[in-house]
Amino acid sequence: MKTSVLAFKLFEDVFCFNTKDVEYVFELEEYEDVKGFHSSVIGITKYNNDVMLLIDTAKLYSDKFLDLDTEKSVVVIRDENNKHYGMIVDEITKLEEIESVKLSVDLNTEDMVVNHYKDREADEIVSEIYPHPLFKKYDIPAMSAAVVKQVKESEAKSIQNRASYLLFKINDNSYAIAAKHVKEVLEKDSKLFTLQEKTSGSLKGAMAVRDEVIAVAEIEHSSKSSDILVIEIAGKKLGIEVDEVYDIENFLLSSIEEVEGTSSSVDAFYNHDGDVIAIINPQFYMKNIEIHKHVNNSTFDDTIHAKKYDYLIFLMDGKKYSIDMGCVRQVIETESLSKTQSSSIVTSEYIEFIATWNHRAINVLRLDKELVFECKKDVTQSIFIEYKKHIVAFMVHDIDNIVYLNEDEITETSSTKDSLINGAIIYNDEVIVKLNEKYIASLS
Repeated sequence: MKTSVLAFKLFEDVFCFNTKDVEYVFELEEYEDVKGFHSSVIGITKYNNDVMLLIDTAKLYSDKFLDLDTEKSVVVIRDENNKHYGMIVDEITKLEEIESVKLSVDLNTEDMVVNHYKDREADEIVSEIYPHPLFKKYDIPAMSAAVVKQVKESEAKSIQNRASYLLFKINDNSYAIAAKHVKEVLEKDSKLFTLQEKTSGSLKGAMAVRDEVIAVAEIEHSSKSSDILVIEIAGKKLGIEVDEVYDIENFLLSSIEEVEGTSSSVDAFYNHDGDVIAIINPQFYMKNIEIHKHVNNSTFDDTIHAKKYDYLIFLMDGKKYSIDMGCVRQVIETESLSKTQSSSIVTSEYIEFIATWNHRAINVLRLDKELVFECKKDVTQSIFIEYKKHIVAFMVHDIDNIVYLNEDEITETSSTKDSLINGAIIYNDEVIVKLNEKYIASLS
């Protein structure tokens, strides 16, 4: 006789369910604790829009409890009324038709092991579990109105008292940030360019993200980051270097331990399954972007913020210059650029070579003749800019900083159309020359 069974382990013993009673199988992850039922009932879970009780299969018919700190599977059993129970087991071993011999039938309605089979292929005895009689004996409901009500009440309470956080790791340390601020997670690649450490503070560099360039901060200097976490607050975006993004969790608000009287990068801690999570303060990393707080509740005001202008500061021959970040498309190490074959026959005195960038041929300029300085060989970076859909690049010695300025910190000259220099910015009481992206584009 052939019988279709789902075999599984409880501790080291092998049992099976007849597949005619099995709806589906899934891995146990989250569930809500529940009380008031038989001791084998450990909680409530939802799966495929079903709400069901979770039952410790071992405890249902013995005095042993399964170790729920290890991975477990849930077998959804369907009763004669097409209602569901979630049966927790240690491990699913196989699903197949076995050539078997029925050795006995136990007609005791309070016993959930009803048949014993001999698996001829494996030459072992397999016990079939039939739990329905014990559901009735212990008055365990399936999809009852009371269960559904309890789940809804639990979910409503959870929404009110919890907040969603994105968890990530840097080195061996665990961090979290409010998920509402997270826009996306990107792989770190060559689009990231760094700033001088002595002037950048927590600001590591910047990164081209589609049609915009965003600043990138680092939490730990020794991180070998592989991902960039992009956050947005009050219309400003920032990237944070992280090693690994691994989960989203709902933190119980009452269990978040806030750090008072500090403006550091960490403003709270949370004990998550024995792991202490540092909740970072986005304002610490975006302090130059003029994010305001409500006076009373210390939350971010996403509607009131000062108008800011972004500028990239760079070095040429030891002098600082700046350009509007709105026209910057990418910064790339000059030596990594691919030169086209036509680079050897360029005719303009301003064009150093022609590079391949995003499948396009782009003129890479030298500005030493216009700014009257010696263009040394160590022009390590090339800044790609766009003006009215025309893209060019120019070489600089180094990248210094990305700054966010008020309108009164920016001045312009009257010759904005015909000069390479069209004004200046004031940053940290220093006047820095501002270059004209339109004029640079015209040089090619």
